[in-house]
Amino acid sequence: MPTPGSGLDGLAENWRFDLIAGFEVFLISLPLCLAHAMASGFPHMAGIISAIVGGLLVSRINGSHLTISGTASGLVVVTASAVTTLGGGDPVLGYHCTLAAIVCAGVLQAIMGLTRIGRFRSFVPPSVVYGMLAAIGISMMARQSYILIGVARPSAELLDVIIALPSHVRDIEPVIALIGLTGLAILVSWDIGKAKYDLLNRIPAPLIVVLSGLLLGAHFNLGVEHQYNFIHSSYAIGPDYLVNMPQNLLSGIAFPDFSKINTIPFWIAVLSISLVSSLESLLSASAIDKIDPYHRSSDLNKDLLGIGPGTTISGFIGGLPIISEIVRSSANVQFKARTQWSNFFHGL
Repeated sequence: MPTPGSGLDGLAENWRFDLIAGFEVFLISLPLCLAHAMASGFPHMAGIISAIVGGLLVSRINGSHLTISGTASGLVVVTASAVTTLGGGDPVLGYHCTLAAIVCAGVLQAIMGLTRIGRFRSFVPPSVVYGMLAAIGISMMARQSYILIGVARPSAELLDVIIALPSHVRDIEPVIALIGLTGLAILVSWDIGKAKYDLLNRIPAPLIVVLSGLLLGAHFNLGVEHQYNFIHSSYAIGPDYLVNMPQNLLSGIAFPDFSKINTIPFWIAVLSISLVSSLESLLSASAIDKIDPYHRSSDLNKDLLGIGPGTTISGFIGGLPIISEIVRSSANVQFKARTQWSNFFHGL
């Protein structure tokens, strides 16, 4: 089986496969981008901006073949923590200061690529990665459980958030909980059913969850009073339930605030974002190489060189950090993508 080209020749030969795969990955990516932005304390448009930059720019300059670039759950805890720490109780200030940290983190990633640090990926034990992902999963489940049942989340450290959850169950919002638990049930049952029904493998479960939320929201007449308000994104003031998107892409652009650049917490955020993003991206690229039907190998240093500028540009216009995300990348392979043009089409 001949190896597909990666440039314009590869586009001419494989655009049908990559266009279809890119569209199917987009269906998975869209709700995840919104969720990652919301969980990070960013406006929803930040997730969309990251996917656009990751697809249109990073796909053309990175060193992998089938990975998908954009937001990822692995960075949610890091970015959410930076918003809280750098904002000092002001989520809007925290958002703009975190954008500045993202810009600097992208520059640091590019330097790491230039110094060929990608070769050290093999020295990281798998147990470290599994532990990191498990910790991220626990944190996300604890914090998002409040949103799932329609309860205001306390502004507190993770352990306090977990301990306080049982006492808040009595304040459950029935309609919101029904919508949230319905989506959760669809995800679980879809995963079980894929083994029996091949058709389910071709339909992204997150898309069905979003559609079910739309239908149930319309049925129960959730109105403007339930819209998500970014200014209150800490959920300390009250829960909001609907995604509130700007009228166009340009009105969703925001710029970084470098006022905290001379503080230690700022550089802790920079190092955390760059290291977690780099490690997960390198591991994702290596994992996708193992299931690449054409048995290609990624240039990991070039991958960092591509993700770094993408992260900087994303942060400079209001987006989340860029990362090579394993779930969408594996779906990209499953959808029979052939080159990085599928990543480009996903962003487009």
